Amino acid sequence: MAADLAALRRDRAKASARMSELVAAARGRSMTDDETRDFETASAEVTRLDGEISAAEGKQTVDASTTISRAQAGEIARLCADGGVPGMTATLLTEGVSVDDARKRIAAAGEATNLVALARRKDPSIPEDLAATLLAEGKSVEQIRTALFDKLVAAENDTSIASHVPADPGSKAGVAASTASMEREIKRAGLTKKEA
Repeated sequence: MAADLAALRRDRAKASARMSELVAAARGRSMTDDETRDFETASAEVTRLDGEISAAEGKQTVDASTTISRAQAGEIARLCADGGVPGMTATLLTEGVSVDDARKRIAAAGEATNLVALARRKDPSIPEDLAATLLAEGKSVEQIRTALFDKLVAAENDTSIASHVPADPGSKAGVAASTASMEREIKRAGLTKKEA
């Protein structure tokens, strides 16, 4: 069962990476039709795999023994405190995970926290406790990475970029400004019509 779950997670990571590649390749322009089709296919694959992973994790949780020794519970609590995620202790103990599984999940929580910190450098509006919130919702590190990526892309899409210096709003613009400028130049050059 663990091997199947690992394979599902690897496949999901590949599909997610493909989505990231396509977005990066299209940065600054619209995606081509082929890129859009590839992106939608990868997105559908991620959604399908998320469902399968969720089902496999649910089965794994049901299959797991819910009784652990006091020594294991103490070790899990210590690992959570050392990992900076004391709030995970209750969840891990309730699920009855092994110490090794707890280590892996605590490491994932640390990675998620680091991802949020990196994303906050680019977009400070991202909540500082987003990693804890998403982990509490049962999101994987890959799902958190995808959520952060989506937030950053959305923020970038909202940012307008201009390749020219904006005109002074107080100045005349367009045809009137061009005509006035041309008249001044003609006068300076002494090429104005003499009135009779």
